[in-house]
Amino acid sequence: MWNQDFNQSGFSQVQGGGFSTPQGDEKKKSKRSNNIVPVTVAQILTAKHEDDAFMSGNQELSQVTLLGLIKSVNESPTRIDYVIDDMTGPPLDVRRFNDTDENEEAETQTQNVYAPNTYVRVNGLLRAFGGKRTVNAFKISPVTDMNELTCHMLEVIHASASGQQQHAQPIKSSSMGSNSMDMVEQIAGLSPLQMQVQTIIRSDHSEQGCSVDDICQQLRSVAPKAIRETIEFLSSEGHIYSTIDDEHFQATDA
Repeated sequence: MWNQDFNQSGFSQVQGGGFSTPQGDEKKKSKRSNNIVPVTVAQILTAKHEDDAFMSGNQELSQVTLLGLIKSVNESPTRIDYVIDDMTGPPLDVRRFNDTDENEEAETQTQNVYAPNTYVRVNGLLRAFGGKRTVNAFKISPVTDMNELTCHMLEVIHASASGQQQHAQPIKSSSMGSNSMDMVEQIAGLSPLQMQVQTIIRSDHSEQGCSVDDICQQLRSVAPKAIRETIEFLSSEGHIYSTIDDEHFQATDA
């Protein structure tokens, strides 16, 4: 479909000698930039920014997709600002500009505003302004199945590993980056909720560890009983351990 549209516009035809190579390079760059890359917030914040391009390892990040929990929402006449947290790094600012028709009622416009503590998938363009990185979203949709969190992390691992293998030396072609291996170990055998709870506990570096109340506060959409059952499972499997009392935990691999 993209190739058909491109050919109809006439830009894919070589108009004269000497210009075929630059046009080919631009076409490849356009095709690469149009790929939607599954990412985490940590990858966005640590990607190298050079020549108007974001590079995470061997991947160019332009159009990205990520999953996370809405921490806050700020509405204005022209856009909606979200703060999204996927537990891999500091929360990320996501902007959704209003593109509704002037005749559309305000009541209809507010239907696309998602409340805090809602898990969402964000598709958008990675941008940087004043040293701060944001995602300008062209689509935000709620996550209705928590298994989508696990699937997304697997997609992130696959995309990262594929990029590394394509650019690796032959002797290292079968190797996978340490970050990808860490994510594999984090996901293996755990449900989406178990993975989320373990990630929250792992991110707490205090001496007393993460409290059950803190976990419940961050996962308000999950019943406290389910969270406690998850903590009990993680503890029995050796992923976490209690510290000062039965209400505080640390990750064994922290």
